[in-house]
Amino acid sequence: MKTLLCLLLAIAVGTALQYVGVPHGLLLGSILSTALIVSQSGFSPTLRFSLGFVQIVLGIATGLMFQAWDNQTVASLLPSLGLLLLCLAVQVGVAGLWLYKVTGWNAKDSLLAVYPGALAAVFDLLESERASSKVIVVHLVRLLTITVLVSLCIPGTPGLAAAESSPWVLSTLLTLASLIVLCLLLGRLLLRFGVPAPFMLTAIVLTGVFIKVGYLQTFHMPQWSVDFASVLLGVLIGSKFQDISFNDLVRHGRAGLMGVVLMLLVAAAFAAVAGKFLGSDPLTAWLAYMPGAIETITIVAFSGGLNVVFILSHHLVRMVLLHFAPALLIQARRWREMSERS
Repeated sequence: MKTLLCLLLAIAVGTALQYVGVPHGLLLGSILSTALIVSQSGFSPTLRFSLGFVQIVLGIATGLMFQAWDNQTVASLLPSLGLLLLCLAVQVGVAGLWLYKVTGWNAKDSLLAVYPGALAAVFDLLESERASSKVIVVHLVRLLTITVLVSLCIPGTPGLAAAESSPWVLSTLLTLASLIVLCLLLGRLLLRFGVPAPFMLTAIVLTGVFIKVGYLQTFHMPQWSVDFASVLLGVLIGSKFQDISFNDLVRHGRAGLMGVVLMLLVAAAFAAVAGKFLGSDPLTAWLAYMPGAIETITIVAFSGGLNVVFILSHHLVRMVLLHFAPALLIQARRWREMSERS
């Protein structure tokens, strides 16, 4: 009951902000209301399957855009993807060095705090049972900063997702159901290997495959599904404030915010380079070079009418490099340990 009330309050606040014209009010209102609830009451909403729903909805909505892709489109992305790799290295180097030299953090905490993505695989790889509070604060600040910044900088376009779609006939429903089942099955498999956002990854790839073989050609995700995904994501982000005490947030928040600002400035600099030498839209490139928050950026880019495929392609490459590799190393280490015991 408490979870339902929290969800209804998030919808009410988000709808109110959306009504008065706040960009991406559903997302920001959900974060604000949930953060206030969990910080004042200590209650955290239980939304077991919500992150999977968010990832699948956004993944399918993004995968539907791959219909226009061809080999020439992929080739045009390669220079920007190469620039992304250099951007990630500079982001980690600059922000990590600042935390290490200026704030006096140890090398391990500095590196983990500025790691541009989810930390589960890396913590496991380093055999860390849990992150220090300062590292968790930095990642929370990074997630919140990116969410608020891109939401306020990019105006929403209500109704974008509600493009004309084919009637929901039985064949469409069966195809969509089979797609969702495959996304869940393969996502669960990736989850066992420590891959973050696995359902979004499978949804994007499988939807692209379905499109290329002739299914769901005129299908579009209904607007209500994207809106509900925004609310759920806001609740999930807001609920993270339960794990962080106010003292930790004050003590480490300023250092974390400075580290995040440095990473965002590096991303902006590389976006400007991409705009000048590669002809990319600087704002789109900036979102593509962001250090994480893939679900948030997808929602903002999707509702803002930006090139979601371009943006998500970069984030998927980032995820493969920064998460698949550690996950594979983790499994290799475990298999080696099992073989040694036997």
